[in-house]
Amino acid sequence: MKKECMEYQSMVEPFLEGKLSGSNRQGFLEHVRRCKVCHEELEIYHVIYSVLDEINTDSGKETTNYMETLERKLGSASKADSRMFGLSAAYGFAAAGLAAITAGILLLIL
Repeated sequence: MKKECMEYQSMVEPFLEGKLSGSNRQGFLEHVRRCKVCHEELEIYHVIYSVLDEINTDSGKETTNYMETLERKLGSASKADSRMFGLSAAYGFAAAGLAAITAGILLLIL
């Protein structure tokens, strides 16, 4: 893995938590739009955060279009960029399954 990618992957969680701002946020957004590996890392974390948020809010509303909510988080990402870095159905189901397993484990612990 490139050193640059390691730096940007460390910014995934702060970005999703809304704690990344200024030039760091801009650099992060530019990087994940062009780097498939980092974009996939962002997608995985986004799905996990979304599932955990659904469990914690207990609203009864299930978000099923995780990639659409990620696209909104990325803001100015165009649909073409999203398609370029889109997940295959199998990868999407795997990420959602991982998030569900993680959430289930957390529920058992709590």
